Amino acid sequence: MPAIEPLVTRTSASLGDARKRAIHLYRLWQKGVPQIMIDYHLCLPQSVVRSKIREHFEKQRYVSDLRTIDVLLFKGRLEFEETYNVWKQYSHVLRYFDANERDPQSDKFMDKFIEGRV
Repeated sequence: MPAIEPLVTRTSASLGDARKRAIHLYRLWQKGVPQIMIDYHLCLPQSVVRSKIREHFEKQRYVSDLRTIDVLLFKGRLEFEETYNVWKQYSHVLRYFDANERDPQSDKFMDKFIEGRV
């Protein structure tokens, strides 16, 4: 049974309504950070994960077309469901972070072997 129930697709009546929905989605992501970090065993500080979420929302801040906003909200909710319900792999989640934000990886053969990178 999924932890987050699927949401029915809907359209926003106005820009104000779309803004409320975007804020609600942003809060869902921020509230879900601790559980996401536990489920995916992320070795990053919560502040880094939260700032990455903020960065993704800020990229779309100045979109003003209502239909485009609705599509972005749908995709954001879909990403949240997939991430929160652990329908993604660890590598899919790490793809959102830059190489400098990830854990430093050893170049020794045994370390690579144990981590499954060989």
